[in-house]
Amino acid sequence: MRAFRILLAGLGVACGSAGASAQSPLFSTKPTQAAPTMAGQLPAMSTLMPAGGQAHQPTEMLTAPATGLPAQSVPGAVYSPWIGDSIGGNGPVTYESYLRNGVSVLADTGDYGGALRTGYVIQGGMRTLLFNTAGDAAWTLDIGLGYTFNKGDGLNSQLNVSANALKGSDPANGVAIPLGVRALKRTSLNFALGRDWFLNGPGDVAHAADSNWRFGADVGGRWGTSSVGFEPLGDPGGYRRRQSVFHAVTVGAHIDWEKSFGGWILLAGFRAEYGYNWMNGIPPLNGDIQDVNLLFMLGVRF
Repeated sequence: MRAFRILLAGLGVACGSAGASAQSPLFSTKPTQAAPTMAGQLPAMSTLMPAGGQAHQPTEMLTAPATGLPAQSVPGAVYSPWIGDSIGGNGPVTYESYLRNGVSVLADTGDYGGALRTGYVIQGGMRTLLFNTAGDAAWTLDIGLGYTFNKGDGLNSQLNVSANALKGSDPANGVAIPLGVRALKRTSLNFALGRDWFLNGPGDVAHAADSNWRFGADVGGRWGTSSVGFEPLGDPGGYRRRQSVFHAVTVGAHIDWEKSFGGWILLAGFRAEYGYNWMNGIPPLNGDIQDVNLLFMLGVRF
């Protein structure tokens, strides 16, 4: 009986082996290279072979063109040419705000003669600096607002102005009446294009030294409104005013000291500015004047 049971068991094992070998052809009898079993190692290249038969080649190390630093070896990675401090092959773009205050010295007053005195000027605005790659020079664009006040000499210096020039403020139209100049006021939009040079290394915020000096020059203009106040000779308590649009061309130069505080730079300096002003404040007299502004400046670059 025991011998019969052993015979049946052996017969079942033999049938199972034959059935397994005759199943689906998905199993290949071709030997393959075994994967390594050591911890920390990757399978051999032959085990990573895809169905198409071509293995993936390792990605070559890329180099960022703007910085020279190695890029990550990630398939399809491309470094941008804008990476780093350079922008489009040039230096950085920075900005600064400023406040200027000083005196307006009249070089030529036209038909005003000696009726106007030295006055004061206040200006405020923003500048854009487009640096070169070395950071020691920059093209500048300046835009701001200005106010200039020149006190008149009153009745001590008189102008004979037709009442027609005063918009009919006097009933005797066409009759020249003696007037003293009380004041000349100008409010304007100022703009200029120039160039700055830095003496002790880069001037942009990211690379500025502890302190630096710079100098620069620019050309520009003014556009705004002017008003002239008059005092009639026969009416000392009276007042006449003439207002008109004016425009000017300017040439300026400046020198500044800078102090870096990491994320921003403190500026302090001096500026000289010449302007030729076309005005029509007292027609038909020539109201054009030339002035020189001498200004102290405080500002911040960021």
